[in-house]
Amino acid sequence: MLSKLEQFTEACAKLDKRGIVMHEKRCLRKRHLHSSCRLCSSVCPSGAITCEEDLALLAEKCTGCGACTSVCPSGALAAKLPSNKELHSLVALHVQNSGAVAFACEAYLKTHPTERQRAIAVQCIARCEESILVDAVLRGATNVSIINASCANCSQSKLCVLVQTMADTANQLLEYWKYPNVIALVQKIPEKIKPLPVTEGEATGISRRAFLTAFKRKSESLVTQVLPEIVFGTADKRPEDSNGLQNPMGEPKYLPEKWCSLLNSLKQLQNMTASTGFQSSLWGDIRIADNCNGCGACAEACPTAAIIIFKQDDLCSISLDMSRCTQCGLCKDICCCESIKMLSTVDLDAMLAQIPRVVIEKRKEDIDNLLEPLEQRMARLLGCVVKN
Repeated sequence: MLSKLEQFTEACAKLDKRGIVMHEKRCLRKRHLHSSCRLCSSVCPSGAITCEEDLALLAEKCTGCGACTSVCPSGALAAKLPSNKELHSLVALHVQNSGAVAFACEAYLKTHPTERQRAIAVQCIARCEESILVDAVLRGATNVSIINASCANCSQSKLCVLVQTMADTANQLLEYWKYPNVIALVQKIPEKIKPLPVTEGEATGISRRAFLTAFKRKSESLVTQVLPEIVFGTADKRPEDSNGLQNPMGEPKYLPEKWCSLLNSLKQLQNMTASTGFQSSLWGDIRIADNCNGCGACAEACPTAAIIIFKQDDLCSISLDMSRCTQCGLCKDICCCESIKMLSTVDLDAMLAQIPRVVIEKRKEDIDNLLEPLEQRMARLLGCVVKN
């Protein structure tokens, strides 16, 4: 039997390896039972994520690749080793030092240890999502290299398709502002990228005081996340969450960091060559058919506040802010009238204006005509026949 210290060490190792933060209430599957979203589980190369009934992350299977965080449309999953904020900071340092950036996975850097100071280390290159890549170019990088030399022999090689798609999307987006295609998957770090200067702390190792300071800062997180593993042994033995029955709609509307970063970066640019016809998995547009009954369920369920419903007197209107639409598809999944169609092509000018566009307007009399009489609705729900 493991001692408490060994259990603590093992739990810390799991937490460190995972590097993924889970915000369950933001998960679309948690927000509504009819959500069809399976993006995280479908992209996970190790089967560490299940979302049949609820979102679950199996720490013992998770490799920390971060692919799930790159595709999640609601911010339910976020990477912390490194975090997006840390990646942006490292990008700025490398651009300042070399005018270029390279991302390399830990597998590559273990076989090329002398190149560690020349690249930004990630557990897997699947962490290189569009906002990170676009930020690198806008900071002045003339070359953004994603090193894929270790992918061929990796058990996560299927993620190369995702990485290539994200790189292509970032390049295509920047083309609208006449930026050349400088983001590419390559086999080795370009010679022009110089190693970052080694700081005194890195050269001599961490001091006792620095270690204790860092440990103090992390102690609260370690206690809240690791202690249950020590007390209960496994996640399966933990007591049920007392908030398990809490209405998931209590979670406030939230635009994921990836989309916030892209918007903040692109809004600073000028002289767009064209704005129409940008197709990607980033932003979406919707169309609403005339059979919409104006119930407002789509606006209530939308996790990012992209859909807005306005009712005044006998008029009802539904608007969309494309800058906040992440193509999660929840509005379409829950629409009882099957009125909503999701589009993956947007006008960038209209999207960056961040002004909600009225998608449909309905008058009360038109809505009343769409609603079936109460007795017929009850009969349909109960499987009965209404006698005249």
